[in-house]
Amino acid sequence: MRTSSPVRPPAARGTGPRLPGRVPAVSSLAVLLLSGCAGADSSDPSSAAADGADIDNCGVEVGGESPPERIFAMNPAAIENLIALGVEDRIVGAVGDLERMPEDVRAAAEDLDIIHPGGEDYPSSEAVFETEPDFIYSVYPSAFRQDGGVATREELQDLGVQSYLAPGRCPDRDEEQPLEFEEIWTELREVGALVGAEDEAEELVAGQQEALEAVRADLPGDVGDLDVFWWDMGTGEGPTAGGCCGAPGMILRELGVNNAFEDLPDHWSSTTWEQVVERDPDLVVIADFGGEDIDDKLSYVEGDATLRELRAFREGAVVELPFSQTTPGLQNVAAIETIGEHLSGSADR
Repeated sequence: MRTSSPVRPPAARGTGPRLPGRVPAVSSLAVLLLSGCAGADSSDPSSAAADGADIDNCGVEVGGESPPERIFAMNPAAIENLIALGVEDRIVGAVGDLERMPEDVRAAAEDLDIIHPGGEDYPSSEAVFETEPDFIYSVYPSAFRQDGGVATREELQDLGVQSYLAPGRCPDRDEEQPLEFEEIWTELREVGALVGAEDEAEELVAGQQEALEAVRADLPGDVGDLDVFWWDMGTGEGPTAGGCCGAPGMILRELGVNNAFEDLPDHWSSTTWEQVVERDPDLVVIADFGGEDIDDKLSYVEGDATLRELRAFREGAVVELPFSQTTPGLQNVAAIETIGEHLSGSADR
């Protein structure tokens, strides 16, 4: 089975884009902020981190008396979440490639000030601060690293700019702790509370929970007997498989199937084609990074005498997912729906 969906540009697995050595010293950031950003008045709680923070986000207190008015979104997933919460009119700048965003997100984001396409690096600190943000939201910790990010969260806090990082990517989080949907929903609820969109966040979470329940209700009873290989990237030198602890592992657990590479650590891990053949999966899920990626992967399988005879490939037990559905975020439910549709029609064959 082949499915097609709009795709998002890939980012470095597990970290997001990074650009070495781009962060100015705090004093340089202060000059940028004070000279070019909003003429920030520390008495204005909407443009500075105010007292009374009410959310502990990865060890950083975030909140204030008023919601932020000038939000910078550091990643496409952050853009998507803010649009879903209905606050796109407060996004003053963002990072992402419109042409590769899902159609519904792209339509809502067309009027945003996209200052950088993302991918392998971030925009400069100067470019970000020219948008005069009072709140910076990232789903990857690399945005806030000393090397390669825009500024550390401590530097931003000292300058009166609040920041938020997806809880599932907290720097001190145990990488061997499996990701759960509750972390994604916590992110939505917390961002919703910070931007004054609590009701919208609760509606989003409820909708996702209902969608998951609907998928589970349609799954066959023997779905737990199926082994699934999640093929992220890689061909000739061996594939990268979805491991125990990231979005692929979470999605497969929610479906009740067995992750053929559950024993591998981290979100994604390198393996060998010999291991894939030995584990003989019932289903292969392939991440589509856009461009010629899917064609290249399937051509590689067709050109390998052993792989093309692997049961899943021979029987067409293949589901393709756009990259945007394979990293933690709102679209993971869509991935579950797509795989669930396949399982409901083929799991008991």
